[in-house]
Amino acid sequence: MNIKFDDTDAEGFKELVEAVVDNLIKTFNPDEISVVRIKNWFDHKWLNYSGKRITKYNTDTYPSIPFVLEPYWNEEITIPPFNPNRVLSELRYSKQGITNSGFEEALHKFQMSTENKNNLISRRTNNGLCIWVSSNSEMNRQGSLMVYQIKNSEIQTWYASIEEKGDWKVTKAKGIDKNQIELISSESK
Repeated sequence: MNIKFDDTDAEGFKELVEAVVDNLIKTFNPDEISVVRIKNWFDHKWLNYSGKRITKYNTDTYPSIPFVLEPYWNEEITIPPFNPNRVLSELRYSKQGITNSGFEEALHKFQMSTENKNNLISRRTNNGLCIWVSSNSEMNRQGSLMVYQIKNSEIQTWYASIEEKGDWKVTKAKGIDKNQIELISSESK
């Protein structure tokens, strides 16, 4: 599978991400795959993040501010609300013979952050991988990989921060053990 890397991406980062993605495809055997490249590094807080919601504010302290926008994580997993301006590319692949009009739509669209609570990943695919990869790892000397695995009603999500520490390796992980990611990447080699 081709990920649309460019000259802002470090070779070691690309190799590790490609190895992980190739192994996930072999192991998981998804019907559909979406790979989104995001401008620059992003951190673990994007994992399962749903956007912002309007919340009533305690007006005892500031009576002129009745409502505020607060970050929230929806109970049902949503598509992370990256601003479409940060999306460098989105590639979608489907197995031959699979047609799913919901999957063919772009993951990231211009909308109010408060509307993202209805942008459920489960409406996108019933058997798929949605993958987000950061750009600019050559200059940043770090990159991000985030994966949502959807199979029937079960959704597994995880995030990895990958840094150059001599070699490129996973330095932080959320939703998965970082040693497991290293194992996944080495199984593809």
